[in-house]
Formats: sequence, structure tokens, C-alpha cells
Amino acid sequence: MRTVTTEQAYGIDGFIDNVIVSKAGAITVPCLLDNPECYSMDQKDMNIRHDKFFQSFSTLQPNTFVHKQTVFIRDKYRGNFPDTFFGNARRKHFDGRLYLRSKCVLNFISYGYESLNKTYVENPISFRKSLAKADKEKLDAFLESVQTVYANLNDLKDTRLSYMTQRDIKDYIFDFVNGFHGDSGIRDISFRDRIYCGEKKGVMFTVCDENYLPEKMYVSTLDSTLESSNSELFMSTFEKIGVHLPCTHVVNEIWEFEGSLYRKELDIRVKLFGQHQEFSEDIRYKHKQLVDYQNEMIAEKNLMCRYNFNIMILEDDDEILDACVDKVKDVFRTNDFKFYVPTFEGLFELYVANVLGREHKIPSEYLFLTDLHASLCFSLDYDIFKDDEEGIYFNDRIYQIPLRRDIWDAKKRRIPARNSIIVAATGGGKSVTALNIIQQNLDQGIKTVIVEFGKSFYQLGQLYAGRTLHVDYNGSEPLGINPFLLTSEGLTNAKIRILVQIVLKFLRSHDLSDDTAQVVSLTKLIKYYYDMKPEYPSFPDFYHFIQDKKESIHKELDIKEEYFDVDYFLHVGSEFVSGGIYENVCKYSELEKQMEQNDLVIFELTQIKKDPFLVSIIITILFDTVDSKILSDRSIKGNLVFDEYAETQALKDTFSGEDVHSAVAFFYQKIRKENGAITTVIQSPAQLPDNNYTKSMISNTQLLYVLPTTETVYDQVIEAFHIKNDSHINLMKSIKNHFAAEKPCSEIFIRFLDLYATAVRLELAPEIFLAFQTDGEVWAELQKRMQMYSSMEENIEDFLQERKSQKKKHISPILMNDDS
Repeated sequence: MRTVTTEQAYGIDGFIDNVIVSKAGAITVPCLLDNPECYSMDQKDMNIRHDKFFQSFSTLQPNTFVHKQTVFIRDKYRGNFPDTFFGNARRKHFDGRLYLRSKCVLNFISYGYESLNKTYVENPISFRKSLAKADKEKLDAFLESVQTVYANLNDLKDTRLSYMTQRDIKDYIFDFVNGFHGDSGIRDISFRDRIYCGEKKGVMFTVCDENYLPEKMYVSTLDSTLESSNSELFMSTFEKIGVHLPCTHVVNEIWEFEGSLYRKELDIRVKLFGQHQEFSEDIRYKHKQLVDYQNEMIAEKNLMCRYNFNIMILEDDDEILDACVDKVKDVFRTNDFKFYVPTFEGLFELYVANVLGREHKIPSEYLFLTDLHASLCFSLDYDIFKDDEEGIYFNDRIYQIPLRRDIWDAKKRRIPARNSIIVAATGGGKSVTALNIIQQNLDQGIKTVIVEFGKSFYQLGQLYAGRTLHVDYNGSEPLGINPFLLTSEGLTNAKIRILVQIVLKFLRSHDLSDDTAQVVSLTKLIKYYYDMKPEYPSFPDFYHFIQDKKESIHKELDIKEEYFDVDYFLHVGSEFVSGGIYENVCKYSELEKQMEQNDLVIFELTQIKKDPFLVSIIITILFDTVDSKILSDRSIKGNLVFDEYAETQALKDTFSGEDVHSAVAFFYQKIRKENGAITTVIQSPAQLPDNNYTKSMISNTQLLYVLPTTETVYDQVIEAFHIKNDSHINLMKSIKNHFAAEKPCSEIFIRFLDLYATAVRLELAPEIFLAFQTDGEVWAELQKRMQMYSSMEENIEDFLQERKSQKKKHISPILMNDDS
């Protein structure tokens, strides 16, 4: 048995900035490496990544070690949710769930400095000047080569290399040599049949001999960690013992580079086996392999190196330890690798060699001669899913813990704006997805105006009762929204354009293009009207203004009569003044003020669904109110949502041809303010007409959400959104719903333009599952019960308690989860 103290394992003499000077006479430069998130790369991406690492490592100096150490810590989730009904429900449901957190360190070590330790001890501040000339030149060349690797790897997709600070390095090594206990305790480490460190036991596996390798090495292989689908996702050979191994473990890769020295060693082996090939068939076969390998190395300009791959599992739970040991063995066997399990002295030596700054002390028997391309095939490429700094909570795809994605992206890291489209089949979860986003937006202070033909959001309004305005508009009461009332910005060009748009809709005009004589005439008339400083501007007042100046208006504004037909204007526009069929559209009420005062405004237009012209008018006026009244205050963020948009866009006035779709497409183009967004929910792009309005909507969409659907719809999405990135396409087609699983959830593909895409899950706490009901028996029962409760929150909590006591499982498996 071998026992060492933390100090003995630590091995650091001191620091120069963020560079370690080790007691063993080496210079070490540790960097943090952020890797792409799981499932995000296709074969092409992985080949590019492989080649970039090869090119980067090829520039390193002789007497250089590289150590890639990826640490995975099993931990219990603790969320930072707001103290609200929804936040508390998420905290209760998810806190304590097991998951992995990770950190990857890429460490560069240069050794063989004869004057290093002596000069550092004598003068740590300016020791570099006192180094022997040869050592100084060697150190400068090493640091320059590290900088080259640093620059190259930072060019990779979704990859970031950053230098660690002294504090980070000290904390990291302290955690490593103390067994990742997560406290400040110092522990001895014993090496027997296993590693013993505090409450934890450990096992190590290593590939340390070229004979342990299979016949062929691969950069990537098909990802088998998800249920099969009509897509191909890829991973590295050993990815299953990375993010998918549910225990505390450390994956180590150690390279030693010696320039042309190892090529000469290969030449000697070829010659040696050639001299003895007549003695046996095995030697003859090995000689042929070596000759082929040598020729391949020359042809590919490959680089020889010595390499070790090892994994350490360290757990305080024997059951988890044994299960993960079996899983690691299975991964080795499945990929046709042999492995060695060190114990006692060998276990001690390999463990210490994995401590940052001690890598060059690894015993030579643990390193085997190979080429750089082959060694890189061992590397883990993926990282766990990591939270954005802010955003909306979904769930990650591995451990199903809450995962935050910044879909507003105020800092514009991924997208310049945030207009979105949600695509999902009937019953596929689109309303729940929209509710999840909208509910969290409300908690984050984003005002939301929803246009719907149903009651999908009615219950959400009940949960935000003091902040919600629900308008079930029937056309018989004053709408109360006055687009002619200006804000503090005054009559801007943008405001003139929207007023022209509204007036043309009132007139049922077919031609709304900006270069028509009618548009120019209306622009002049509206500017002239405001120049007269009306006391209370409105469409009826504008109408009477034109009526009063009927005889002189053309001459005063130099407008030809054929460019603006006053009689037509007065005749058709009369429908919107007192006595007209649509007089209530322009009549005053408190509604507009209430819209500004509430955070959630739901316009239910079911009752006027049979009047597409009126629907189009109201949607246009709503857009103006959101854009000019709500979003004009830059401190307020706002989102306009159209639910079941396929049904909405089909509404069309048979007389004028005016439809809702053209109006919404106009909004997508015009909402460019940093504090505004528009969202539509559809079943398929094929539901939208193939015209310029649809093309305009799609070209002005930055966020695409797709829920599990058919191959036909996936293909329609690819075509409509011109998706050419294979990794995005395969990721989208890989999503599935898991409603019958132990932890029921749906999956959502989210695409941020061309640069970034991810797949997330959505698992609901029982309270939120009930809160997001949009119809059906459960919804009807909750609504019926509201007569007995003062709030929907209290109603839902009692409902859950009753169902748990009765053990009625017909609602959802998630509601009966004893851990919830």
C-alpha cells in the first residue's frame, strides 16, 4: 500500500502569472477548454475539429507534454428560481436531482530545464533573465508554440480556450488531490486495490500499450445514446464515458512530443522486425504492418508521439461505482479496446502523473508509441449543456435538469433580433411550449400581447390575475385603441407609415405599396392634419377634417384628384365614424390605457372570426399600439404572439382581398426595435401561402422552434427556412416526445439563425402541468372549481393534493411521481 498527503501530490514550487513552476523542474501552462455541447456536431464538424487539433499540436516543441483532463462531478441540482408560484413549483420539482457538472483543462508542460528550479528559488520575480541561455531559448520557443495552439483552437466552432488564473489553478488542483469532496477538507490518499480518499473509492482504467488498440481507429461513430430516429448524430469513440457516465470521474489524455525522435524509433522497429521476419509468421505479419504504417505516416505527413489514455472513477456510493465500472468495461469491449487496471504502486504512479504539473513524471511503461492522428481518436469532443447567463428555462437532454437558454439575446451574441415561429403538429406541445416561454417572459418583465381564437392562454391569465387584461372582443363594444394618438416621439416617419397602412385598410384598398400615388397623397394629408394641431386626433376627427376641406384639399396640397378620391374616402371611411357599421373600432374606451397598465393582454377574437376584414383591422391597430405605445418606452420589452396562426392567416375579406397574413408579415418586417418581438405558432410551413408575405415573415424570423413531427413537415421546414447545415438538420430530426417515460417530457429543436442550434427537453412540475392546461377535462374541472377559490394557485395546489390522496393516475404520470 502507498499513502501520500495532499502536499506530496500537489507538487507546485510557485507561479509566474498563470504559469506553474513545478518542484519537478517543469513549466506548466494550464488552460480551460470549453467544448461544443452534446449532439451539436456532424461528421464534417468532427473531422474539422480533429484536423485543427492535429495541426495545433504539430507546432509544439520537443520535450513537451500535453495533458487534456476532463473532470465530471456528480452533484445535486440547486436552482435559482424566483419566489413565485411557478418558481417555487420548479424548485420543489427539480432541486436535488442528480446531474453532472464538468470542467476541461488543456495543460501544456515543458521539461528538461537544468537551471530552472535554482534560478526560480533565488529570484522568483525575474528568474527568466537568470536562466541559462539554452533554457531561456527553449522556454521562449515553448511559450510561443503554446500561444499558436491557443490561437488555432479558438478558431474552432463552439470552442473556447482561456488561460486559468493562479486562484483557479490552486483551487482546481486542491479539489483534484482531495477527491472532489466539495469542501475545504485535506485528506490523505491511499493506493491499494483501489484509490481511497476520504469517503470516496476510486478505480482507474488505462490504455497504455499499442497492442490494446483495435485494427482501425475512427474520428467519429454513430451516437447511440438517444432512441433511434431518422437522423444520424455522431460522437467520438469514448464519448459514452464522458458526459453520459453518471458518476464522478476524470478522463485523462497525455501526449509526449519529441519531434523526429519517435519517427526514428519507428524506423528502428521496422528494421528490427525486418531482420527477424523469417523466424515466424507472426513476426513477418508484424513487419508488414509496421512497413504499411511507416508508409502511411510518410504519405499523411503524420506525427509520432507517446500517448496514454486513462479514466479514473471516484465515488462515495459503492453501487454507483460498481455500475459505472461495468459501463466503462462495456465501452472498451464494444469498441474492441483492451485495458489495464493498475493497483498499488502502479495506481499511485498513474494517479500522480494526472496532477497538473506532474505529467512529465509518468513512468515510460504507461506511454505507448503511436501517431497523433490515432491518439486524437480517443479524445472526448462534447461537453455537458451549460446555462446561458439569462433566459428561459427548458431542460437539458441528458439529466433533464433545468437549462437556461437566452432567447431574447439582448447582447446579440447569437441573433440580432428575436422574432420567432413555433412549428408543431396538433397535440405536439406547441401551446405548452409557448406558455412556458410566455410565463417566464412575464416573470422577467416582458409585456406580452396575445391574439388567439380560443382559450389557450385564459388560465395563464388567471394565474397573473392582477397583471392581466383579457378582451373577448365581439365588435359591439368600443375597442378603445386610438392609433392616431401620438406618443412623446411625435409624428415620426414610421408613425406616418403605419397610419397610412391603417387608413388604407379602412378603405379596403388593394394596393398598399409605398410608391403609389394614393400612399403619397395620404402621407401628405396625414402630415397636413397634424400640422393643424388637432385637439384630440383620431380617425373620425381626421375623417371630418377631410370632409370639411373637401373642396380645397387638392389645391392646398397639390394633389391631383385622380391620386386621391375624396368621395371614395368619405363614402368607404364612413363605416368607421358615428353611425357606421364599424364605429366601435374607433370609439373611445379605457382599453388602451388598461393595455399599457397590464403585463399580459389577451385578445380573444373568436366572436369576430366570421368578419376577416375586422380581424385584420384590429390586428393592425394592435400592432401599432404595441409598437408605438408600449415599445416606445425603451425600458419596456414586449412580445406580440399569434396562436394557431395557420387558422388566423387564412382569414380573408372577400370584398377587398385584405387578409391577416399580409398584416402580420408587415409586423415581422417592422418590429426591429431591440425591446420588441413577434411570435407565431403554426403546424407546418405548408399551411402558409406560397407568396412574398410568407417569404418576408421567414426572412425576418431569427428564432425557429420545431417540436417532434413528421418527416414531411421536417422537410418543409428545411425547405422554407433554407436550412443547409447538416448538423442542424440531424439534430432537428432526432427530437422525440417521451410522455410515457419515468420523467415525462417533450423535446424542442431551437435554431438561432444559421449560427447555433440546440435540442432541449421540457419537463413540467405537477403544478405547472396543471397551470398549462388549455382544454379538456382537467381544464374544465379547474375552471368549474374556481367558484370555490379566490385564486387559481390555491385551486391547483388543492387539486394536486386531492389527486395524490386518491391515487388517480389518469391525469399524467408526472403528477403521481412520489419525488415531485
